[in-house]
Amino acid sequence: MNHIEVKYIKTCYDYYEYYWVIDDEPITVYLDRNNTGSLSAFGSLLGLLPAWSGELIWQWENDFIWEMADSREELNVPVLVCEDDCDLSCIVIVAHIRKEKNAVYWDRIGVLDKSNISAQDYGQSGILCLEAYTDEDWEKYGGNIALEEYGSSEYWKWVSENSYEEHIRRLRIYLKPYMQNGQNVEWIWETGWQFEREEYEIMAERYREIAINRER
Repeated sequence: MNHIEVKYIKTCYDYYEYYWVIDDEPITVYLDRNNTGSLSAFGSLLGLLPAWSGELIWQWENDFIWEMADSREELNVPVLVCEDDCDLSCIVIVAHIRKEKNAVYWDRIGVLDKSNISAQDYGQSGILCLEAYTDEDWEKYGGNIALEEYGSSEYWKWVSENSYEEHIRRLRIYLKPYMQNGQNVEWIWETGWQFEREEYEIMAERYREIAINRER
C-alpha cells in the first residue's frame, strides 16, 4: 500500500500550499517529473493549486469538485489546477479514482484536454437542459424560464440572478461526463497508487476542513 497525507509545503514561488504527499513526496513533484506531452509547454508544474483546497475563485467549482471527490463512483476527479487562474478554465489535472471497501485507488494521472468542449452545448446545459429536469425542477421552472430561448434577455437576466445554480448545473450535466470520456484526457502516467481506505478518508477530511475554513 502507498501512504497519503496532507502537508503544508512551500511552493516554487515561496508561498505555502496544502499538497497531497504520497510516500513522502508531494504530488507536484511526481507530476513535474513526468511532465511530458502538452504539459511540457507550461514549464514547471511545482506550483499548481490543489483543487480540493477550496481556493478556486468560483464556489460552484469548489462544490462540484467536492461532489466528485466524495462520490462512490469510479471517476476522473480534478486534483490540481492552474495556480494563476484558480479555476477549471486552464490546466486541470485529474486522477482516475476508484473506491472499494478497504482501499482507494488512484490508477493514473492526466491532464484534461478541452479541445472537444462545445461552448454552445456547455452554455445550454444549465437551466435550459430540460432532459435533466427533476419533477421539482418542472414544478419550479416549467412555466417560466424553462421555456425561454437560449440567449434571450430573460435568459441572461435569470442567469445573472441565479449564477450559482446555472453554473453548477452546467458542471454536473456537461463537464462531469466530458471528464469521464477517456478521449478527453491526456494520460501522463500510470501511478498504480493504492491507499488504505481509513488513511484516505482521514486525508479527505483534512482537506475538507481546509476548504471549509477558506470559506469563512
